[in-house]
Amino acid sequence: MALIEALLASAVLGIGLLAATRLTLYTLNTASDNRQRTVALTLALDAMDCHQSGRTGCPLQTSTTVQGTTFSLQSQIQTRPGLALEDLQVRVQWPAVGPALGAVGGGFGAGSPGQAKALMGELVLHSSRDAVPAWLGVSLP
Repeated sequence: MALIEALLASAVLGIGLLAATRLTLYTLNTASDNRQRTVALTLALDAMDCHQSGRTGCPLQTSTTVQGTTFSLQSQIQTRPGLALEDLQVRVQWPAVGPALGAVGGGFGAGSPGQAKALMGELVLHSSRDAVPAWLGVSLP
């Protein structure tokens, strides 16, 4: 009976350690994804500020590598017909880290456990600006 009790105790301990390991891996993937989203948001806001200010030399398409992850940034500026407005769109894309969320759990419609899917993270910002500069028509004293 002592041997059976020891086997059961070790099985319960093994299942607990496996669950703790999976939770740690999930937490690490989530933290890495949050870091990438923060970097992408910072890049998108910088590009949007550049385009909102109307400065020349703001890149419409660029690629930046931050801590080993390559972020591609694409900006579009479209003039609304009949209005003095320009629509701005900034899109940042990056490769996602680690396996798909379903593969971490070993289920949720994923293939075999541990199989990585090619995922892309994406962040899109939209805004508008006045097509006519504010200083146009203003005379200096």
